[in-house]
Amino acid sequence: MTATAPIPKFHVPAFLGERRGEGETADAVAIALKAAPGAIVSGERLCRSLGLTRTAIWKAVRQLRAEGYTIGASRRVGYRLAGEPDALLPRTIREGLGTRALGSGATCFRKTRSTNDAGLRLAELRAPEGWVVTADEQTGGKGRLGRSWYSPQGGGLWFSVILRPNLPVSGAQALTFLGAVSTAHAIRALYGVPVALKWPNDIVHGGKKLGGVLTELAAESDQIKHAVVGVGLNVNVARHGFPAAIRDTAASLRTIMRRNIPLVPLLRRILVEMDRRYAELVSRGNGAALVAEWRELTPMIGSIVRVSHFGHVREGTVAGVDPDGALLLRSPSGVVDRLLAGDVTILRR
Repeated sequence: MTATAPIPKFHVPAFLGERRGEGETADAVAIALKAAPGAIVSGERLCRSLGLTRTAIWKAVRQLRAEGYTIGASRRVGYRLAGEPDALLPRTIREGLGTRALGSGATCFRKTRSTNDAGLRLAELRAPEGWVVTADEQTGGKGRLGRSWYSPQGGGLWFSVILRPNLPVSGAQALTFLGAVSTAHAIRALYGVPVALKWPNDIVHGGKKLGGVLTELAAESDQIKHAVVGVGLNVNVARHGFPAAIRDTAASLRTIMRRNIPLVPLLRRILVEMDRRYAELVSRGNGAALVAEWRELTPMIGSIVRVSHFGHVREGTVAGVDPDGALLLRSPSGVVDRLLAGDVTILRR
């Protein structure tokens, strides 16, 4: 297994939720066992190589087992790693990830209100750029315009990434496109599912919503101080598992592929896709490349749509999106409006 750099330390408030998978000793033991796949590693060897007592090794093994690792133990012989969990833990996310910034560290919750809320709090505490916040379950998952996002335990990827881009506030939509484009490409690459994107933040398949991206930020003057890009992706929710109100409009990878999908490889691939595009975004200082990729992944261009925003309704033909990610809507009279927000209903393609 490829070793990972030590995770920077900073205080994570307990009120944000119960964290899981943390502990340098457990990390070290997991790395040592994984480096000898299928082999028995003696307790003496672990103690000597890691500089730990036998009691510390035993406690670490007990923690790893509680996290879902299958570890065999033979008295006076040693330990053998027989299986690893598909669990979102700092070590499973970061192991050999190979990204520049994203995945620099991770905080993984069993349950928290919202990974975006937790991410914004950790950003205020100076969490490093690229820090990832995940949750097995969100009790107050958020969508746009104050809406809720259904986030059942183990049902999907509910995660946020802390970023500190040198961008004006007007560049926030590029960060949303960063999350959406990267997630779509990860799904297409891993599973061949032809997911598409719908303005401003939806990931869709067959007209149903598979996921969404929510970007929140803090600013100083007109510059982004820090931003949190949150992704909610329905992965293993069965059709009957969705609330009745969204059952006919929501989809998951499980309902599309008719099998459960492992979470860890999918999250890692999304982070890899995001990392490359984020580096380009920061280098260029604008989201032009992301906007171009978004256009290639959307069926909306040329469609007749209705856009609603706080009681205002407009209909027209989607002419495209501008370099800042605003929707360009051509009215029947030929006037092109630039829309920064709204709910889109596709009336006719």
